[in-house]
Amino acid sequence: MSATVGLILRVTFLAFLYGFLALAMWMLWRSVVSKQINQGNLAIPGLTLSTKIGTETMVQSFAGTEVLIGRSLDCDFILEDSTVSSRHARLFYNLNQWWFEDLKSTNGSYLDGIRVEEPVVVKENDEFYCGDAIFTISIKPVEQEERRK
Repeated sequence: MSATVGLILRVTFLAFLYGFLALAMWMLWRSVVSKQINQGNLAIPGLTLSTKIGTETMVQSFAGTEVLIGRSLDCDFILEDSTVSSRHARLFYNLNQWWFEDLKSTNGSYLDGIRVEEPVVVKENDEFYCGDAIFTISIKPVEQEERRK
């Protein structure tokens, strides 16, 4: 009789264990799926770049997730300056932040006076240099109503 009770207890314990593991896996899967859905609805804050080369000032706004800066015609912000490489730098939106990256340009890029060697997070009113061009960043915050859409 005690062997039968032990067997029943073991089978019951295994059933509860597998049930618990199945419930935990299901909850993890639901959590991942809901985060993917919510991330797809996030609005990207607008980005405005103003630059000054000599006496000329240019201001341009962007709504996408990436901005290429350089002399090439395939760039989003085109500069006709010999100190700027054809594909000099890029700004990209990742992990809810704007990042700045030098694209191995000849004259390098500087953010607030420090040479950029790897992607760095940028914030409102940061200044960066691409060759002789001085850029100021303006990030438009996303309104609460836009986040819910």
